[in-house]
Amino acid sequence: MNNLEIEYLTPNQYKKYEIELLTIFNEKNGGMLYSDDFLINSDSIVIAKMNQSVVAYMAITANIEKELDREHEIYTEEPEIKDSLVIKHLVVKQEYRGLNIATQLIENLKEYSKQNKIKNLYLWTTPDNKVALKFYEKMGFYKMGDYRPANGTFQGLNNFHSIMMVYKI
Repeated sequence: MNNLEIEYLTPNQYKKYEIELLTIFNEKNGGMLYSDDFLINSDSIVIAKMNQSVVAYMAITANIEKELDREHEIYTEEPEIKDSLVIKHLVVKQEYRGLNIATQLIENLKEYSKQNKIKNLYLWTTPDNKVALKFYEKMGFYKMGDYRPANGTFQGLNNFHSIMMVYKI
């Protein structure tokens, strides 16, 4: 995909793309996105553009502790707070899925992380989202956290089951 442009934007910069980002977010097909707070609570939005149009975005933050739910989650290893990033959202516009755009965004973030001495990339997804699980595992992420069952059922954020995954740089 030669004409894909990837750009890292600060909160002030991504305000100019707010309508395009919310349009992609609101498609919600293929993902269980529970909050559009990424426009307020992300340190950066990474956008992928083709022909001057935003076709995908990835919202990231360095505020790991705020993203953890220590009351309800159990971890196979203690999450590292320092020198880590959380991928809050990674969404590709429906008509552009299957073109390796998400792969390029993750690979670009891995390279960015190496250059900026980031040690870990964290994210959450649902165990029911088999496409996302397979994709993230292919990209080198592994499961390191899960919600504690309450009364035999998982009760995560907004009462849905999600798992935490990590990629070690």
